[in-house]
Amino acid sequence: MRGSLVDEKIKFVYDEPAMVVSAAGDEHLVVADLHIGMELDLSHKGIHMFDATERMAARIKGIAAQFDLKSLIILGDVKNSILYPDVREIRLLRGFFKSLEDFKINVLAGNHDAHLGGIVGIEVHKELIIGDMGFMHGNRKPGDEMMSLNFIVSGHEHLAVQIKEPTGAVYEQKAWAIYKLGRKAAKQEYGRFNPKLRLISMPAFNDLIMGTVIDKDRKSRMNPLIRSSVFDSAKAEVYNLMGQRISL
Repeated sequence: MRGSLVDEKIKFVYDEPAMVVSAAGDEHLVVADLHIGMELDLSHKGIHMFDATERMAARIKGIAAQFDLKSLIILGDVKNSILYPDVREIRLLRGFFKSLEDFKINVLAGNHDAHLGGIVGIEVHKELIIGDMGFMHGNRKPGDEMMSLNFIVSGHEHLAVQIKEPTGAVYEQKAWAIYKLGRKAAKQEYGRFNPKLRLISMPAFNDLIMGTVIDKDRKSRMNPLIRSSVFDSAKAEVYNLMGQRISL
């Protein structure tokens, strides 16, 4: 099941950190922040989840099959190592892309993705524009052309919300955030922009990552456009993976 929270062309997949977007006549599955190889780091701490990458690939294929999709957009931080990965992570990366070879895949460069294109033999983009939608990782400011679109979709932040139960229990859930433009700051950063532009920030697809708890008053770890107030964090619409609106 999927539902739209922002526009009929953008569908959030129920109970998954994934979306389906219709742009330029095609439908695309969009995910972010895979951090392939994280399980190797966890193994040094005695936590063994060596099938994590295979399970991510299987989830992607399952979602794509559900909606009959053949195009995949990955919004960066595909790999976990910031610099050149070791041979074990390279093996995981190549196996992941081999298992998805039937898809048309567009990858956006994240801050962890140095050398990724050469390792797996794919082109890695800084930004991608399809129709009126722009895609990027989210660790840098978008170019001028992106600011003229209707939507920018990014990852990077690994968003989550903190839930406090009446019993006193506190836990976290992955979350989506939809930001409207902060026009005053946008005028200072960009000469021209679409005043109706919205930014959609995705949660991390990797199940081993919960994320950064979103708070309307805390911006230090957020997208550069949030830190600079080009998009207004105080008025963000925040949803959990079930599509429920969360009050900050």
